[in-house]
This record gives sequence, C-alpha cells and structure tokens, in this order.
Amino acid sequence: MNCGDIVRLAPLYVTGELEAELSAEFDAHLKTCAACMGEVERQARLDARLREMILTQDLQTNVAEADRRVRELMLAQVDGLPTAKPPRPLRRAARVAAGLAGALLLLALGYGLLHVARVAPVYRAAARDHQIEIIEQLPRQWLSDPQEIASVAQRGGVSRAAISALTSGGYRLLRGKLCFLDRRIFLHLVFSSGGREFSVYLRQRDGASPGGAAREIVNGKPLCATEVDQEHLASIETDRLLVLVVSDESSDAALNFGRFASAVL
Repeated sequence: MNCGDIVRLAPLYVTGELEAELSAEFDAHLKTCAACMGEVERQARLDARLREMILTQDLQTNVAEADRRVRELMLAQVDGLPTAKPPRPLRRAARVAAGLAGALLLLALGYGLLHVARVAPVYRAAARDHQIEIIEQLPRQWLSDPQEIASVAQRGGVSRAAISALTSGGYRLLRGKLCFLDRRIFLHLVFSSGGREFSVYLRQRDGASPGGAAREIVNGKPLCATEVDQEHLASIETDRLLVLVVSDESSDAALNFGRFASAVL
C-alpha cells in the first residue's frame, strides 16, 4: 500500500468502514510514514469536530441551521442581481449554491440518523452489560484474586501479560469474569480511577472489528468513540486484542484508558 492508497482510503479508515485486510495494510504503512500519519490524524480531527458540531444539537435544529446557512449563501451569491436573466456564470453559481443546500441538508439529516445505525451491536451490548453489572449492581459471581482473574483471562484468549500491563498505569483492577457480548466471549474487567468504576472488555482479535468513527490515531491505530444512552464508549485494536471501554463518567475517561491500553498492550 502506497501513499496514494492511504489518501484514497483514509475516509473509510477514519470512520471504521475499511475491510480488515486493508485496515491491516493501512496500519503497517502508517507506522513507517510520518506524512501519511499526519494526514490521517488531521482527517480524524476534522471528522470528530463535524460529528460533535452536528450531534450536540437535536436533529431538527441541525437541519434548520444548515438550511439557514445555505439560504444565506444563496442570497449572497445573487445579491444585487437585476430581475432580468442573470449572466451565465452567476446562473451557474446559483445552481451550485442550490446543490450545496441539498448536500448540507442531507449531511445534517444523515449524520443524525446514521450515527444511530452505525453503532455496532457489540457497543450496545457492552453498554447494557455495564449498566446491569456496574450501575445496577445486580448480583453476579465475580473473581477478585488477580491470579484467578489471569487464569480465566487465558481461557478467554487474553494473556497474563496483558492483565499485568493494564494494572501498571495507576488504574486499580477490582474484579473480573468472562461474559458474552454480541454472541462472543469477552473478558470483563472492572477498574477504578479516583473512586469511579468503569468496565474494560477484552477479546483476542478475530477480524470482526466493531468499527466506529475515529476520534484520533494512537500508535498507528484508530481510537474510536461513541455513546449509547448514558454510557461513554471507546475502542481500540492492538496487534492482538480488541479493547472496549465503557464509562458512565465522561468520554474523556473512556478515551484516556484507550490511549493507555494502546501504549502498554
């Protein structure tokens, strides 16, 4: 994969829609090309800003705002023109503005609707599991001994070294167990930081990436984030593991652990 391929495929990579095989080649190129890494990071930041700008308001407000801005643009294009048939270049400008109006309205509507559709089932399952296990604290059988947790982790395809690495950055491991998310087995670990508990779900990479829009690129990997109900989720795939983080505190809390996991795993 060359730099031209990176530029062409970057939008799909940033939104988590690139096929697993191409994504692996993409990752390999980013590790050796600082210029492409910078370009992908720029696109990830722009995508994150656009999503935040649109999703911070309700859908009707977004469409209305897009409509207002486009109408202002159209008026600016034809301001001062006589009522007679305008010159050909200005007629083209008006047509371009009208086309832009439709595009922006579709963008506002599409982001509002597709955000819901793009949330992968595994994200929804993780958010629900966190709600039941951590927020509602329904009675479940947990393991609290680190050695027992490490033993169970190995049965789920997660190495002891990975567990040790995740407890090396000031995060306190409280308990763990195996669970099912979207018909797959994950290791569910509960950590605390500053007294707040959050969930970390680990699974050996199997080519079934959850996808999602990248918030940034960390160590050549997209760090993705989304929200489900009141839960803030982040995900990152290392060379061997899929890491899902669920926090009811803030999106920054989930993203910070994702960055940490990418650095130590």
